[in-house]
Amino acid sequence: MAFIILCISLLVCGVGFRAAVKYLNISLQKQPVELREHFATIPRAVGHWKAVGDDVVLDNATVDTLGTTLYLDRTYTRKDSEDQLVVLQVHLAYYTGMIDAVPHVPDRCMEAHGMDQQSLPVNLPLDIDQSNWIRDPNLIHRKSGEPYPTAMYSHHVTGKPIRVRLPLGEVKLRTTLFGIPGDPDGRIYAGYFFIANGITTPNPWGVKRLSFDPRDKYAYYCKMQFTMSGGQELTQEKFRDAVRDATEVLLPRVMACLPDWPSVERLTEDSSEESTQVSPDANEIDP
Repeated sequence: MAFIILCISLLVCGVGFRAAVKYLNISLQKQPVELREHFATIPRAVGHWKAVGDDVVLDNATVDTLGTTLYLDRTYTRKDSEDQLVVLQVHLAYYTGMIDAVPHVPDRCMEAHGMDQQSLPVNLPLDIDQSNWIRDPNLIHRKSGEPYPTAMYSHHVTGKPIRVRLPLGEVKLRTTLFGIPGDPDGRIYAGYFFIANGITTPNPWGVKRLSFDPRDKYAYYCKMQFTMSGGQELTQEKFRDAVRDATEVLLPRVMACLPDWPSVERLTEDSSEESTQVSPDANEIDP
């Protein structure tokens, strides 16, 4: 009798749980949303920055560790105010539809590759120039209630002006200093931030909160990571200045590759949507 009562209780709890999840419109299993463009389509010359060498192709073991095949590893260079060459490695990685994905970040992996961590991670505001950003009062982020910012850029092939939606939130760079074994003067600065479901965050744990909200049917996040190496002349301020300058010109191009989140939000609100994969086609906003 006790066994029968237990089985009935489990059945009732299971049915009740499923009914509650459906009633509250909770999505425990996130559905993937595709990139609109691959990161490889981002121009190799943006602003004052020009790519050097070929894009890095990671081996299978590294891709397995990274957790995604949708990535870009590229080195950009420019001259600074003192006519010195600035070399910045840019790494982008895209994740979608994964409920338990753990971000692969420098403050976890570089020590595993033999680097000596010399500082705790610190979140540095990038203070990106937003003078050409325009808030769209007709397009509101569903959760925050804030209007989406937009920015204009010229298509690298056609020259056509394109206005793209940008993420909400202050862009902060989670930055860590590493030493180079065998080189007492060598140092490496690594920093990153995430774009998750239309919002930025510098914290790996913030990705879970943003991109795996139970109210969202779809989920994605993108990591933008920057690395710079040098000697004792390389300071945190120089690294942040370089990343700020690169982010200002790269961010609109990255957002043109990522899903248009307002379009995805509309799919989330449409309870009749049954597709397991979506590819929003709102690749441009009328300038």
